[in-house]
Amino acid sequence: MFFMILAPDRPDMLERRLAHRPAHVDYWVAQGDKLKVAGAMLESDAPDATPIGSSFLIEAEDEAAVRALIAADPFMIEGIFGDDVTVQPVRPALGVWRPA
Repeated sequence: MFFMILAPDRPDMLERRLAHRPAHVDYWVAQGDKLKVAGAMLESDAPDATPIGSSFLIEAEDEAAVRALIAADPFMIEGIFGDDVTVQPVRPALGVWRPA
């Protein structure tokens, strides 16, 4: 099953986000094939837009497994993500990347 995750940052977290980004990236790289797509949510479409959260497309057995992954993310542990993380089951069907 696939899940879309939207994880907005708490206000004024840019410095903390940048400081903990290497650990955050390493954590998700270590998840291997579970992670399909990830990237920063941005405040605007400007080329130099500030990150204001993270988004992920994850493959996992169930929502509980996804929530466990997010709970162990360094951005969550360090209090960068807010309490309003959304986990939504999705069914990818079209696009360049899609499940086999």
